[in-house]
Amino acid sequence: MAQTTGPRIPELDVVRGLALAGLPLVNLALTVGKDRYPDPGPISSYLYDNLVLHRFVVLFTFLFGASFALILHSASGRTARPRLVLVRRLAALFAIGMVQLFALDGNLQLAIYAVLGLAVLLPLSYLARRAQLAVSLALLAASVAVIEQDPQSAGYGLKMILTSAGLVALGASAVRYGIHADLASRRRQLRTAFLVAAALAVTTLVLRPDPASVSGSVLADIRLLSTSTVYVTALPLLLPTGIGAPLTTVLAPLGRMALTCFLTQAAAAVVFAALVDVHTWNYAALTFGGTALFVAAQAAACSWWLRRFRYGPVEWLWRCATWLSIVPIRRAPLVA
Repeated sequence: MAQTTGPRIPELDVVRGLALAGLPLVNLALTVGKDRYPDPGPISSYLYDNLVLHRFVVLFTFLFGASFALILHSASGRTARPRLVLVRRLAALFAIGMVQLFALDGNLQLAIYAVLGLAVLLPLSYLARRAQLAVSLALLAASVAVIEQDPQSAGYGLKMILTSAGLVALGASAVRYGIHADLASRRRQLRTAFLVAAALAVTTLVLRPDPASVSGSVLADIRLLSTSTVYVTALPLLLPTGIGAPLTTVLAPLGRMALTCFLTQAAAAVVFAALVDVHTWNYAALTFGGTALFVAAQAAACSWWLRRFRYGPVEWLWRCATWLSIVPIRRAPLVA
């Protein structure tokens, strides 16, 4: 069975890299613990709540669904049972998630993605793409209708499950409609989506009723999803411009080694939390400055690695488990 894949989609790598770059902004504080993390000032709190919190997880979740659909499409051309390949891939992801849960930072995110892939994406893959899109939107609409704000409540858990399920299904739907394949020819649609999302984000930012009310909860969800849409549409629009090359240089290697980077971030946060007392540190310097330095180091390390190897180390293990064979990892040496 061949293990080669089709050409990578640079825009998806860049957007995935942005998601990876933003995750430590949230996960570091969760790993350190609220009681040991410095308190934000009013400006930092405003920026964090309205531009950071949950936004990068939304991107990461959406892109997981897109990756699922891309791999299913690729496997369909190489095996008579492509969904069996996906089952193995998701089972391997669940095992990796268990390592993160018990050996790293206790985060269930990867395990949840594996379960969503099995429980949501596999069944939806049998539907026509229009029906899958309808289910995706229905799940997101149902999540918006749940207004529970207490993270400890069952209602909040239900809301997160519905949101995640809707996002992964929407990501898979985007691929089935071929939106990923010709982004360069969709600049007009991307620009329209960006402007609409930006208008919604600003409007819901100005209208800030009580988040515990029905209207406040709905507006908060719209603000979250519209801000995330701004991010995911802005990057493809920026890539053909003058800053596209530096963005690609920094973010694409992170996106290509997303799983390795995600687990490395978790391990680094656990070690940092155990060794360093940050309670008296400046919140903005630690959260924003520290994340920027760490992500820059990760991007440099990923670039170095990918010049020598085809896949990140965890991506390689995941690919081998998916195909039940040893996949070549080293790049062929350059011939002078």
